[in-house]
Amino acid sequence: MGLALSGCSAGEKKNYTVPQELCGAKVTPGLTSALLPAGDKLRVEPSQSGGPSPRQFCDVLVDGNIELKVEGGWQPSGTTAQQAASKALTFETRSTEGGRFALSDDKAFTVVDCANAEHKAGRFSFEVAISHPDGDIGEKTQRFLAAFSESYAKKLPCRN
Repeated sequence: MGLALSGCSAGEKKNYTVPQELCGAKVTPGLTSALLPAGDKLRVEPSQSGGPSPRQFCDVLVDGNIELKVEGGWQPSGTTAQQAASKALTFETRSTEGGRFALSDDKAFTVVDCANAEHKAGRFSFEVAISHPDGDIGEKTQRFLAAFSESYAKKLPCRN
């Protein structure tokens, strides 16, 4: 079940339904909707890269355009959200919640503990990028990423 949206946004409507699950992570539809523009059709596309350290991707498209992108990847133990941002070449960030999140104008980062010997990792990082941010979306992006990362972490192959 999802949230059908028909509210106004800059004179346009969101005529699509936001699902309660994005690429395996349960997220309250209102948190996702707050980051998306008006439009008629929403599509979610999960994908994954190969290699020794695979990355997970989740693209949310509105009317065929990528509007929200979540990327996840394995990181060494001790990696911080700020370091994950720097690794993704995002340098103008501010730290929130004691370093749990690193926020920029159009992106947010966080990391979760997740030991995985196969990937030589102790943490898993998440990055969310918004294609067309409307004003200061830092708080909205952080709320979305907190919910997404908490839910998605439950499906990661962590060994504690």
